[in-house]
Amino acid sequence: MTSEVTVTIETPTDREVVLTRRFNAPRRLVFDALTKPELVRRWYGPPGAMDICESETRVGGTWRYVTKLKNGKTVGQFGVYKEVQAPDRFVRTERWDDWDPGETLVTTELVEHNGITTMRSSIVFPSQEVRDVVLKGGLTQKGTDEFYARLDELLKAS
Repeated sequence: MTSEVTVTIETPTDREVVLTRRFNAPRRLVFDALTKPELVRRWYGPPGAMDICESETRVGGTWRYVTKLKNGKTVGQFGVYKEVQAPDRFVRTERWDDWDPGETLVTTELVEHNGITTMRSSIVFPSQEVRDVVLKGGLTQKGTDEFYARLDELLKAS
């Protein structure tokens, strides 16, 4: 992996995190890679780590990911799509199987210019305390850069 910073992480409010990342790919492909199970499985988490990857990308549709971590623990995430405007934007809720701090709202917007797509994801947590736990527990610069580097590889191959 490269040591180059590829994602920005901002905290514009006490409950929000905003991730911004550019991808050298058309918006439609980035949208599909973020929402279609057959593509999500190819980049989300370490190779072969996803036990469950389901996504009904429509208003009212549900999504669920279960990922096995290196230490053998599984992490389950799930939610409901509140808004879908393919390939520009989607809004969905997020919750976790083994931790229930309340519902998180994730709004992802994709803007393409000359074949480069900029993704902006706003994550609104139920409280500042929950936001801070997530920031300390994994939503770090290094971890997020590595996470999206795997998506870059998928996009290059497509």
